[in-house]
Amino acid sequence: MMVTSRHPPPAARIPADATHAIGPELWSTLINLAGRQRMLSQRIVLMALLGDRGDPAARSAAQDALQQFVAAHARLARGGDGLPPPPPAVQQALAGVQPDGSDGADAAVRAFIVLAEQSLRTEVALARPALGQLVERATPMLALLNKLTQMYESLAREAVVQAQQRQAGLIGRIERIASEARVISLNARIVAARAGEQGREFGVVASRLVEVSAEIEALSREAMR
Repeated sequence: MMVTSRHPPPAARIPADATHAIGPELWSTLINLAGRQRMLSQRIVLMALLGDRGDPAARSAAQDALQQFVAAHARLARGGDGLPPPPPAVQQALAGVQPDGSDGADAAVRAFIVLAEQSLRTEVALARPALGQLVERATPMLALLNKLTQMYESLAREAVVQAQQRQAGLIGRIERIASEARVISLNARIVAARAGEQGREFGVVASRLVEVSAEIEALSREAMR
């Protein structure tokens, strides 16, 4: 029976300067899904070969793996189902002709899907030529999907570093503000003391400002741990 998987839509095209608020959990999902694509690509080829030798269970397994492969590629190429559109670097790898003259990853994956569908035809005379080409594509496809997985891993590491830098910058700003507030409050207490009875209430406010400044600095140090 011919596999009836729906082809994934073309890779999403988004502005090159788009930003993606991708948290650690989403990065983990993207990396796992990209890694799963590698496994599925090889499973498709292996099961198709076994199915060609007359194993009906292997043929069914190949069709199931292909459907999962198609669905996963659609999520990675366009987002949706809980995932954001691909980051600009991944979008560039997916779309268009690459610097070395090769097709973009999206086109290569689509061609692999077509060959897989053709290799699972019931007409052996039509299926076997496609199966031969599919086997030839197995290793290049594995290398391509491995490259995409490594790209997601690299982007995830960069996102962590950038988040840490933003946090450190924010904490630095908080500490500077707290330090300035402490200096101002101390000066205010001096002025209040000189004012005598009339500056008592002002002195109370200044003292509280000192305490708040200390609390802010303590919180910023805690956040850095």
